Amino acid sequence: MAALLFAAMASPLAAQVLSPTFYPDEWEEPRQPPPLPEGLRGTIRPRSDAPKVERIDRIGQIFQAVQACWRPPAGSGYSGQEITLRLSFKRNGEVLGQPRITFYKAGSQAEQREPFTRAVREAFERCTPLPFTESLGRAIAGRIFSFRFVDARPM
Repeated sequence: MAALLFAAMASPLAAQVLSPTFYPDEWEEPRQPPPLPEGLRGTIRPRSDAPKVERIDRIGQIFQAVQACWRPPAGSGYSGQEITLRLSFKRNGEVLGQPRITFYKAGSQAEQREPFTRAVREAFERCTPLPFTESLGRAIAGRIFSFRFVDARPM
């Protein structure tokens, strides 16, 4: 009986000795890449000489690619219109869900409003899917982007 009692007591003691040392201060957190900013913002202005971006591997190139695709309505000149869209992308460069207009500043002429918003919509239809590299696509998938389109061309 004493041997059985000793074996029962020795078993938990042996388990404690064989288990790894428990020092929470020595634990390492898994290494994560630094987070991207909460929202990524860029201003898109009309630019006839905007170069087309063939492959996107940096965040700034996303805004350059959209700027190259945007063709403001002909003859509108400086209308003072602005529109800000919030949207996200899938890792393959497609727009995720439905873009949301978060700000709109109407121009001075009412007949220019509809062509301006149509031109913004067509820019994304023309450009997407954006040619993300695989690593950038993984990094930005689902992140919120704000694109501010400003009609600031001289008349």
